[in-house]
Amino acid sequence: MAEAKKEVSQKTETKNNSLPMPELLDLLKAGAHFGHKKSAWNPRMKKYIYEERNGIHIIDLVKTMNNLEVAIEKLQNYANHGNILIVGTKGQAATIVEEVARKNGMFYINRRWPGGLFTNFDVIKRSVKSLVKMEEQIARGGEGLVKKEILVLQKDVDRLNKMYEGIKFMDKLPEAIIVIDSEVEKNAIREAINMRIPIIGLIDTNCNPDIMDYPIPANDDSLKSLALFVELFGKAVKGTKSAQALVTLRTDNSAMLERLQIATAEEKERQAKMQAEDKERMKALREGKVSAQSGSVVRVVKKEKNIDAEIEEAEKVKEEVDKKSMEDLGLSSRIVKALEENGVKSVVALKKMSKDELLELKGIGEKAVKDIQKAIK
Repeated sequence: MAEAKKEVSQKTETKNNSLPMPELLDLLKAGAHFGHKKSAWNPRMKKYIYEERNGIHIIDLVKTMNNLEVAIEKLQNYANHGNILIVGTKGQAATIVEEVARKNGMFYINRRWPGGLFTNFDVIKRSVKSLVKMEEQIARGGEGLVKKEILVLQKDVDRLNKMYEGIKFMDKLPEAIIVIDSEVEKNAIREAINMRIPIIGLIDTNCNPDIMDYPIPANDDSLKSLALFVELFGKAVKGTKSAQALVTLRTDNSAMLERLQIATAEEKERQAKMQAEDKERMKALREGKVSAQSGSVVRVVKKEKNIDAEIEEAEKVKEEVDKKSMEDLGLSSRIVKALEENGVKSVVALKKMSKDELLELKGIGEKAVKDIQKAIK
């Protein structure tokens, strides 16, 4: 085992000088040698199995290192000619795949394989372009749309992002794909085979290595094992022109959307401020505090009401009414005499009395009440 380890290490140094490769001990620490139960194995994996221990197949890590070396070398060649797509939709791989792909400039699928991505690429590409335009429209505040339409548009963007987030700006088929767990990603592998796209993939003891162009036998369930291999794939792609261009494109797009959102927020704030000022101006016009004149607004000081003068005027009117006698109302002498005998001696007092109160007075009947009410109107 020690001799095999030394041999693999020497090969790695000669063929991949620019990319440090893991050693056998690193793979052991990551648990890359653990396969599935013997009962769940695929017989085609026999050549990659070292032994069976406690009902679990143990993967031959020397063969893993040999296959990994070939796969990384091929991956670097493909990355120099175009973009790489990495596919890992299983729960424990999804987050790692997205982080590494975004950091190192790879396209990625980490939720659900969009059927027809390779075999019906032109249609998928149009959908992705529509997604990018919809995001820009939302960042601009949904120009020309009402609030309900903006909410519907946002839901569509969220739905499409679940499928296409990782393949935005992919204008042509990738040079190669990397697959995490060939059993889970059967649809991706089937389409890649149909379109003759090279496949690099991790294969556990329950997988079929014959459907891969460059199979790497290793544990595809352990987080440590997945992180080790996915990080290595990212390093192999990082630095190529296509990868750098993709990272720049994603960064520029995010910055552009952020600028649009900020500009939209500032414009909304400005509009709200103008509306508030217009509202205050109209209120001032109604209250007479300002006057519109020759297209401009000229401030006019409104005269304050003289409350004391108004009170004094009201008292004078009251005094004049009190001075009026019953005779001034044109009532008969009998009615006036009856009212005075009942204590009603002024017109003001008379006006305060209701019909019922007048009827209760001695000497005042229905006809007299009618004459009184007619006189005081």
